Amino acid sequence: MAVENLPLAPLPQLLAVDISVAEDIRIVSDGITYAGIILKQRAKQAQTDYVLAQLATAALSTNSTSLSPQTMAQVIDTLEKQPDILPPEMLDAEHIRMYAKNCWSIFEKLVDLADNKEEANRLIQGAIAQPMGIVEHNALAQLLIDRIGIVLADTLFKYLNAVEASCRSQQPGSAQVHNVRLASKVFNHALDANNALAEAMSIELCSFCLSYTQVKDATDLYRRVLSANRKDH
Repeated sequence: MAVENLPLAPLPQLLAVDISVAEDIRIVSDGITYAGIILKQRAKQAQTDYVLAQLATAALSTNSTSLSPQTMAQVIDTLEKQPDILPPEMLDAEHIRMYAKNCWSIFEKLVDLADNKEEANRLIQGAIAQPMGIVEHNALAQLLIDRIGIVLADTLFKYLNAVEASCRSQQPGSAQVHNVRLASKVFNHALDANNALAEAMSIELCSFCLSYTQVKDATDLYRRVLSANRKDH
């Protein structure tokens, strides 16, 4: 039986359909990806706005309430992920002083995230400038000891002046002795890290120590400074 010659029929448009479906899938996929990016950006911006708002509140001169531990933890976490979110005006001397007063943990994180040693010392000096009660001095002394490797001589001079001013404002007693002992501990750590400070700060340290000879830590520091200077000459 002969096969009849059938007329040629157009090819099915399967290829076009396949392309159309693939394009639709790509568009949907791209849309989902873009939406995810936008949501992440908005969440990041919302967290940034929250941090800035909390720090603005903490920096108010009328604010005498510290941020809650949970809030400080959130702020610190954001600062670690976005260390450059704070505008320069939120890192001026007055803001730094208030951070040190109202949210010490955040202040410490700002010191650790500073771009360089000079900026870290500027921040530390901002904390030194605030009134120094026993609690404040405890925190400041520990910060200096923990970061003594980056603390500049100028910062130590300012710290010593602040301690002396605090001690002069106190009646002789346990609070004054505590401040002298803390300062002596800080300067012993400073000399451990850089013995050349014994000469650079010799006059100031000896004067401080001789003002409180009743405190053993001060007399021990005095002897150490004298001994270091004798060895150097």
